[in-house]
Amino acid sequence: MKTKIGVQFRKTNKTQHTFERLKYCKNCHSYSILWNEECTICDKEETLVPIKTISLAITRRNVQTRFLWIGLFACLSAIFADTTEKLLLACGGGLLLFLLFGLMQKQYGIYEKEYHFKKHLKAEQRNIKDSLLRQLDEIDADVQEKRIKDAYEKIREVGYFLDSDLIKILKLKYLNHFVLRKDMDLELDTLIPSDYNKHFILYLHEALKVQPWLVNRAVLEYVIKYMPYIEQRENGNQILGQVAGASLRVKANVYRYQDFIIEVIDFLPKERVLRLAKIVKSEQEYDWTNLYEATKKHVDQHYAFDPDFKGVL
Repeated sequence: MKTKIGVQFRKTNKTQHTFERLKYCKNCHSYSILWNEECTICDKEETLVPIKTISLAITRRNVQTRFLWIGLFACLSAIFADTTEKLLLACGGGLLLFLLFGLMQKQYGIYEKEYHFKKHLKAEQRNIKDSLLRQLDEIDADVQEKRIKDAYEKIREVGYFLDSDLIKILKLKYLNHFVLRKDMDLELDTLIPSDYNKHFILYLHEALKVQPWLVNRAVLEYVIKYMPYIEQRENGNQILGQVAGASLRVKANVYRYQDFIIEVIDFLPKERVLRLAKIVKSEQEYDWTNLYEATKKHVDQHYAFDPDFKGVL
């Protein structure tokens, strides 16, 4: 069995939108999704800027151009004015146009920025994809040099943009090299592959030891679907008990997946059985008939003389 290593992962930036993670190199016009201050393509420093600054620059240039046209129109009107009255009208009209355009830009400029940004993203799709593929090459090189932590941190960033089984399984393989801790920023449902995968089950087993709250309906559906495969593993019953035990954190999940819980109730640790007994006894919102009977039978068989269960059922 391979020895797991303890690591401290680099913090990943939280962004409202995925595209905000992209950085654009003003020198070689490539893109980066990593934390480097210098461009990994041209090795130039201080050339990477957030992608939104590109669309903002486009919008700013368009606005400046329109202001120049308004100014040119006002100047031409003033030049060709042959009376004082026409001159005043030309100057007043120019100022009015400046004011009206400024007010419109203030109120609706945000929509123009969004339009230019989406247009820029669409035009740069191929360039962005090529940049992501280059990151995968870097990740492969890190793996070859046994820099698994660096490889995981990079594939984690790529995973924000590419949602595929390849990316998920690579992340799982790298994560299974590490000692997982409660304070880590771990993920689970976003790593669920489209088919049964041993790397996911191995990671699931370790992740639930430290963060059982990661179990949600997506995880439960996956485990139930591939339950026959999991049962064949050396620690399969323990994993099923882990997942069922973690599902008890949400009462709606207990009700929804009670058939699964009944099936694996023998694999639940004592504290989870106690939690289950209290739920089916006190919660009146759901119909627990079958689950109550299964829980009571299990408690009578295994904890009949345990003081912790006295008066619970």
